[in-house]
Amino acid sequence: MRTPLSIKEMNLLLNRELSEANTVLDKFVYSCSHDLKGPLASIKGLIRLAEKSSRNDVTDECLHLINESVVRMDNFIKSLESFVANARGPVLKNEVDLLGIINRILEERVEHAKIHKIKLRVRVKQMQKFYSDDARLNVILHNLIENAINYQDMKKTEKFVDIEVKVSTEQAQIEICDNGEGIAKEAMSDIFKMFYRSSEASRGSGLGLYIVQEAVTKLRGEISVASSKGVGSNFVVKIPNTK
Repeated sequence: MRTPLSIKEMNLLLNRELSEANTVLDKFVYSCSHDLKGPLASIKGLIRLAEKSSRNDVTDECLHLINESVVRMDNFIKSLESFVANARGPVLKNEVDLLGIINRILEERVEHAKIHKIKLRVRVKQMQKFYSDDARLNVILHNLIENAINYQDMKKTEKFVDIEVKVSTEQAQIEICDNGEGIAKEAMSDIFKMFYRSSEASRGSGLGLYIVQEAVTKLRGEISVASSKGVGSNFVVKIPNTK
């Protein structure tokens, strides 16, 4: 006759099952991202090759749509990798160059900003050293800056993204402000939920802001947002200086 498991034994069993499930999840995400990156790189190469061949308006539009789909898939894979790394990885303490992180992110989008006439303004006041997890800060900044650029209102003649960072001995305050599409009042309570998308037409994966909030929480920081539909958004992140 089987004897009932004690509470301690039950906890050990559940922890073992949870650990095994997390290991399976890690392997699944790694396998998916690894197996998809190769074909995506091949498609990108074929797009570049096709762009150099004889073209017309129809093929140009088709190539543009294909490229947009590839970029969305690539971004989704990166989001999955960031999600797993944030959820499972230890919190590190490094000396962080916030201006360097921001500049590297903007280098990838400067051409897009020029084409769409989006003014990118950066102000960083860092007179003392700042210590935190640079990988998680990169994820936070990358997602917030990407959103500010991607969700611009192209009907506006003046478009901007302002990034301001103030570092003190206690914390770093990061403020990212834009005059883009903005967020509807009824959606504000949902924007940090996993896979939340305001509509089927939304261009993102629905993971970005969820990962941002999770990363901020891991760093014992806080995030707030003020936004109005058609006006723009203002995100403020405060991260402790773990000197």
